[in-house]
Amino acid sequence: MAIIKNMSNTKIPRTYIFILLFLTVFSALYARTVTFPVNGLMMSVKEPVPVDLEWDENILVAANPKVYNHQIARLSAMLSTISYVHVEENPDSNEMLKSYEILGFKKSDIYWNYNLDYNNHIDKNDQAAYSFAFKDIQTPAGIKKLVFLIIRGTPLSANEWHSNLNISNSSKENVMIHEGFLSTCEIIKADFYRFLKENSISKEDSYFLITGHSRGAAIANLLGAILYDEQEITSSKIFVYTFASPNVSQDMRTFDEKYNFIWNIVNAEDAVPSVPPNRGNWQWKKFGQTRYIVNYWNCDAQKYISDYLPRMNEYYKKLLFREYAPFKTGPFLPIQASRVLTGVFNDIEHYYGLGLHFMAGVGLDFAFPNEKKARKDYNEPEEKKLPLILRPFRYKINKNYDNGFEYIINAAVDMHACESYLSWLLALNEDEIFASLGSSEIVIGGAIDCAIYDNEGKLLAKVINGVVDPYSMSPPAFIMPLPYHNVLGFPANQELNVIIHKDSLVRTGASYKIEQYDVSGKLLSTSEKSKLKPSSSRSYKFEVGPKTLEATSLDYEELTRKEAKSLVKKYGLNENFKFMIEPEISLSFDKILNGGFRIGAPVFYGTVLGEIHSTKSYGLATGIGHQHIIYGRVLFDTEIFARYVWTKTASQKEFDIVPEARLSLSYKPLRRGHYFMAVTFDMHIDDYNDTAFSSTARSSHFGTIRLNDKAELQPAISIGARY
Repeated sequence: MAIIKNMSNTKIPRTYIFILLFLTVFSALYARTVTFPVNGLMMSVKEPVPVDLEWDENILVAANPKVYNHQIARLSAMLSTISYVHVEENPDSNEMLKSYEILGFKKSDIYWNYNLDYNNHIDKNDQAAYSFAFKDIQTPAGIKKLVFLIIRGTPLSANEWHSNLNISNSSKENVMIHEGFLSTCEIIKADFYRFLKENSISKEDSYFLITGHSRGAAIANLLGAILYDEQEITSSKIFVYTFASPNVSQDMRTFDEKYNFIWNIVNAEDAVPSVPPNRGNWQWKKFGQTRYIVNYWNCDAQKYISDYLPRMNEYYKKLLFREYAPFKTGPFLPIQASRVLTGVFNDIEHYYGLGLHFMAGVGLDFAFPNEKKARKDYNEPEEKKLPLILRPFRYKINKNYDNGFEYIINAAVDMHACESYLSWLLALNEDEIFASLGSSEIVIGGAIDCAIYDNEGKLLAKVINGVVDPYSMSPPAFIMPLPYHNVLGFPANQELNVIIHKDSLVRTGASYKIEQYDVSGKLLSTSEKSKLKPSSSRSYKFEVGPKTLEATSLDYEELTRKEAKSLVKKYGLNENFKFMIEPEISLSFDKILNGGFRIGAPVFYGTVLGEIHSTKSYGLATGIGHQHIIYGRVLFDTEIFARYVWTKTASQKEFDIVPEARLSLSYKPLRRGHYFMAVTFDMHIDDYNDTAFSSTARSSHFGTIRLNDKAELQPAISIGARY
């Protein structure tokens, strides 16, 4: 087949250019209003919602595919959303068919592929629902064909999700193209070529629009690139608009400008477009150009809240009967998902070697036994479909945040919903909808205390002893806990403040590095690792946001003891006053098993311990104590007890009271549990508690420390754990 030259290399007559410009202006002025019957994946309506859209098909003739066109993007988002309707259940009357007919396509010129057989031994799960349609349109060069190819995203079933996870299931090795998407793409391409041939549609002389959402977007993205590579369709007549597309390739050709007719529209809060990840040894990307929708981190925050979001909700409430629930954390959550995935799995071969793909597949089968049940479950009341294991979390979150659990669930749905993308496209104009501002993060290690607050003094998030307080967090800041580290995330559009503190006697090392990200969440740079050394007498304060977007180190100031004390008190960073309940178990070298708990705060707490002696005597100890932080996670406790010991003698049971002091040194390798070694000193008073120190009560001892003629101390060593 002859190779089609790119229009940019072809000399075009001035008359033809004038006609194209005239059509562009004419289309903009005289685009007609089209009312679409919208019913998408997340909508639970019996009757579709009518939504108006300005449209003129001549725009496809006049527009340059390599220049973003908002009108084409809006139509594409509309059709990608409606493509989720169940055509197979109502082949003669469904919203997708009505949309085609509204646009002037005849029913006889539409081809459907919605009756999928996942038991097909050839294609299996690597399938997708899609439709083709064509019609005649008037162009400066005469009557030409306009062809639509609309690919549905993943429905509420496990089958196509298996394909989404199929990076390279057949080889389990590193590959350049996502296997599941490529397999499905090849099926659609072959069917598409057959459709064109059977309907005598010229590949070289027709106009094409390819679109899809989510899985459909990934396939559309890959299909557009393949059609160009095979030189079957010229890029001057093919428009590809995708929404929430996952990454499809590790090939460096994705950056080639020849694919710039492919437009990927992404919500940076959406985790789906960030997988497979583009970080470390995982270098997955999309073909073409990508634009990112405004969010609370990447544009004027006040304008987002007061203008953009209300306008978007005018559409969203029509579609889902509630307001849109943004995370307000920009790309922070997708970044952490990529961080964890690439941190646990060094590369694709490691990913398959540990069998995550298999475990994920089992989880999908459990979550989506079949599509009809999944659709039924989605429409059930929240309290009925929520798994029992999650219900305590709902109670806890809602106790601290009004309807917080429901908001999180809605936000997890809304970040990726096709209805969200459609509402944003319809609500905002081309000069408003996209943003390019990046963000920064600080990865900080050590058992430190820190608080993030805004310029008005409002607390946004805090960490106590290296442990994130989840109920302190509110946008725009966010903290992600990791083993022995915490990731502090900030937008670049707002100035925030951080205080670093540690109520320790010795300066505690806290390593940190600064990471900068672009608007998509792609890692741009990482600073060298540096260290702060806070203590009870030294605290640090620094600004984040715009300052850390390009900084290689923190521009901090050391606070005076008075300033630090004021901020520590204001934001509740003093560990000494944090309430705790800690179960304890220990075994002493003189064969006494202790078990009980402590309750209170490190500055002052009470302890109750039960005792079982190897000599079959037993006891109960009650006491009070105080905890000091020596360094980082190393703690020192000073306690005094009154031990009540019951000892069985030859004639009867004796009862004694034993004063005791305990000094313990503990280390917290975990954020809550810690292990300790303690030295106890039991006071033996002659003629008062002799039985408790007899051979029938204590199996061994480590000598004595004589205090006076009547009293002595008997030391013992024990080891134990608290949680």
